[in-house]
Amino acid sequence: MHIRSLSGLLVVAAASVAGAVIGGLMLRAAPLPRAHAASSLVEESFAVCTAYIDDGIEGFFVLDFETGDLSGGVLGQTPLKFTRAYRHNVLKDLDIKAGKVKNPRFTLLSGVAAVGGPAGTTMAQSVLYVTDVSTGVTVAYGIPWNSQMAGTPGMSELMPLDIAKPRGGGAKVR
Repeated sequence: MHIRSLSGLLVVAAASVAGAVIGGLMLRAAPLPRAHAASSLVEESFAVCTAYIDDGIEGFFVLDFETGDLSGGVLGQTPLKFTRAYRHNVLKDLDIKAGKVKNPRFTLLSGVAAVGGPAGTTMAQSVLYVTDVSTGVTVAYGIPWNSQMAGTPGMSELMPLDIAKPRGGGAKVR
């Protein structure tokens, strides 16, 4: 073996050991941040998305383009069934008159946000964004939640938080 190859091998070995030691110290110093993934899909008649609700809990939401109904649920731990349900009709918030718009199209996305609700209401750690594709008008919806709701069956109304109008500024949801 050449001296040059041996010295290169020693440098690589020393760098590997140093990296392992430094990496181990960093892991002890600060825990790695948690990542939360959400997904969404839009088809001809429906948009669906997932939303981070609470530690280890995710919600699933569906927007029906024909009716404007935004509904969803959270799976309970035992049994694994949708125990918490949500519903809200988005048409009024988006200023769409039911039956007046031919083939309405929307997007539905979730985003992580620490939002406080009206007095006495706690919210999930995500919001839902519904956008009317023809106008760009977007409404943000809060998801009422507290950890005691995790296994409790029931229905809650999604809460309109704010509206964004790209052609003419923003205004509060009625």
